[in-house]
Formats: sequence, structure tokens, C-alpha cells
Amino acid sequence: MEAMRAAGVKPNQLAKLAGVSQSGLSQIMAAGPDKQVAAWLEQAVLAVEVPERAAEVTTGTALVPILGARRRFQALVASGYPAAQLARELGVGERSRTIRSLMGNRADKTGRFTHDIAADRERAVKELFDRLQLVPGPSAQARALGERRGWALPMEWDETAIDDPNSCPEKARWTPASAREERREHVDELVRQGLTNDEIADRLGINTRLVERDRAHHRATPHTDPTGATAAESAARKPYSRGEVEAMGALAAQARVDIAARRQRGRGRGLERTR
Repeated sequence: MEAMRAAGVKPNQLAKLAGVSQSGLSQIMAAGPDKQVAAWLEQAVLAVEVPERAAEVTTGTALVPILGARRRFQALVASGYPAAQLARELGVGERSRTIRSLMGNRADKTGRFTHDIAADRERAVKELFDRLQLVPGPSAQARALGERRGWALPMEWDETAIDDPNSCPEKARWTPASAREERREHVDELVRQGLTNDEIADRLGINTRLVERDRAHHRATPHTDPTGATAAESAARKPYSRGEVEAMGALAAQARVDIAARRQRGRGRGLERTR
């Protein structure tokens, strides 16, 4: 029951899922280490699997924590998707309470913030995030808004932690280009040795997504531009087609666009954004 509560499942929702009364759940919470509850009650509660997100198991109208949905929505804005476009994808108004809440704005005239969202809406936001997170958005204005507000990019969130209130994104950091190339060589060598992404990340002290991006880099075809612009400059001013994303690897395409958009301070110093 404590694990279900931590996942955002409320007692009344758990009671419905387990097919027991709320008074039965109260007996469990009130029972001390020297007390007992009916075996059927124990079995009914333990039969309900603890989800990563409450919306995975609740009905569509049930209220679940909004935190994960808000982080996903803000990350998409930071990667170049205007809130108005995302609102249309979700089938809600741009100025609706739902969008204000997902943007982290005060949801009503009383100045209160919303902490819950309907489960079906939360699931819709996650589906949208899963579909768009690796494809750069078209709006420089949206990216600038995300940067001003300090919103993390999609790849800066670990997918297993984005719903955890105690987790933080792994922000990009500046590293010398020589160190980047050396790391990529290490990753390539460990791949040839047959290590998994998790094993490589643990060996090199980096996160798994960076390993995936380095592996994608080795598979990618070098990008050239007929105007003579650098790869980063070319990537920053035009979106990738679906064919290019598939050819280069979605992770490599997304990472290169993100780097180009946020590397202004590093130009001329041999530095590049990495995660």
C-alpha cells in the first residue's frame, strides 16, 4: 500500500483495483507488527501490481499526479514545440486550464497550482512525448522559452526517473572535444568487446543515453552542406526529414540539433555540449 501511494495511486483507487472496501485497507494500515489481517484481504491487495505511473492502472477519469506529464510537456516545448501545437495534438484549447497546468502556470484565479490531472490526459501526454521526443520541433521561440525557464530537454530526463518527485534531469555540460573523441573511442572498443550499453555506462562513469548517442555517432554518415556551413550550423537552421532521422539514428539527430542550439558559449573554444 505504501508503494502504491508513492506511485500516486490513492487509497480509493487501490480499493477499486483490489476489489476491497476502504475500511479493509484501513485495517491494514492500522495493523501493527503484532496484529493480523484476513488472508483474503492480504492476497487481494498484493495481487495489484505496483505501477511506475498511477495512470497505468487507474480509470481514465481518475486524478493522478501531474508531475510526470508536466515534465514531459515542458521538455517538448524546450525542444522546439510551441504549446499551441501541443495543445492541438492533445485536443484541448491553448488557454485551457490543462495547458496552463502543464506549463507550470497558476491554474485558476485563486492563484493555486494544480497537482493532479485526469489519467486519460496524462496517458495522452506520455504518448505525445514518446512520439516526439527524438524529433526536433520547428520553433526557435519555443526553445528560447524553455531555456529561459530552465526546462530540461527530453534526452536530459531518464525515462525511469521522470515521474519521480525526487529525481532531477541530467543537465548537459561542456567538455573538451578531445575528451569527447577519446570517450567515443572507448565506447566503440567496448562495443566490439561485446559489452551492453549499461555495462559500458558503468565502466566509463557516464549515463546510458550518452552511450547510445556515441554508438549512433559511429553508425552515422558524416553530414555535409553544399553552402560550406558546418554540420552544427546546418542542423540548427533546418529540421531533419524522417528519412534522415532514420538513416542517422534518431538519438544522433536529436543530440546534434540540441548541441547546435545551445553551444553559443562554446564556439571558438573547441567545446561541445554532451550528455
